[in-house]
This record gives sequence, C-alpha cells and structure tokens, in this order.
Amino acid sequence: MATGRILALQLQRSCARARSSFGPANVGNNLANLDVLGSSPVPENNIEMISKDSIIFSNMKVVRSPNRQGTLVAALLLDNQIFELNTKSISKKGPLDLTTTELFPLLEALYPKPELFVLGLGFSNRMLHPDTKRRFSELGIMLEVGDTKSAVLSYDLLATERSPKQVGALIFPSVF
Repeated sequence: MATGRILALQLQRSCARARSSFGPANVGNNLANLDVLGSSPVPENNIEMISKDSIIFSNMKVVRSPNRQGTLVAALLLDNQIFELNTKSISKKGPLDLTTTELFPLLEALYPKPELFVLGLGFSNRMLHPDTKRRFSELGIMLEVGDTKSAVLSYDLLATERSPKQVGALIFPSVF
C-alpha cells in the first residue's frame, strides 16, 4: 500500500513538471524560436501604419493623400523605392482603369519587372477594368487585388519573404 502511494506521488510530480514546461507562459518563447523571417532584413519601403489619409513607412516617409496641391495620390512601391502616383485621371466610379495613369509606361521601362503586383484599392474593393488586367498580363505581372488594409499586410509579408525586386504594389489611401 505504501509503495502505491509513493508511485502516485511520483506520477503527480512528473505530470506537474510536464505541465510547467508546456504551460501558457512558455508558448510565446517557443513560438519566437520558430520565427523564420525574424532575421530577414526588413524592406526599406515596409509599411508601418495606414490611416484614413496617410501611409507611413519604416523609413519614416509619409505619403499623404490628398497631397499639398489637393490631388489624391497613391503610393507606388517598386524595388525598395516609394513613389507617389497622381490619381487625378482615375474615375472613382465603375471599374478601376489604371491605363490612364503613368503606371504602365513606368512598368514597361522597368527592368527587371516585379513578378507580382499588389493593388490596395482604398476602403473597399473595386473591379478592375479589363484593359488594366490585360496590360498587367501583357507585361507578365501577376496581380493580387484587395482593399488597402489587406494589400498592405500582403505586400509586407511578400516583400519580406521574397524580395522587394520581385513584388511591387500600388496602395491607394483609404479615402480613395
């Protein structure tokens, strides 16, 4: 009978040790050890924050829309660079037609071209104009389209996971 109690106490102690090593307090430490992108360099055009009218990057550059001239602009992210694209020629109604902007002449001149282009279309999704889809296809660039918040999350992950040279983005402010 005494040996049964001793075995039960030993079993309780070993179970308590097992629970303490897998407890909730250690989950964060264990997950931090599995962060495979933690040592990857952060792209210079990594987006830190978005607000209703601004996009703030990790290098402290701010794209504010409307800009000082009162024009709505979008952030164009290519190869660790941040550009402001004038969106004055884009209609806010109907399918989004980017063929009227300076985007495609710039992408045609760019070498190497990004493999994937992320489009953040403001507060909500819009359909893309068939001409816009066709132009991206002719350039051999795949598209990922979503609202601004989703596009920012996708771009930051893809640019860190791959390379900013392989992924481009056009992020419209939420007010668009």
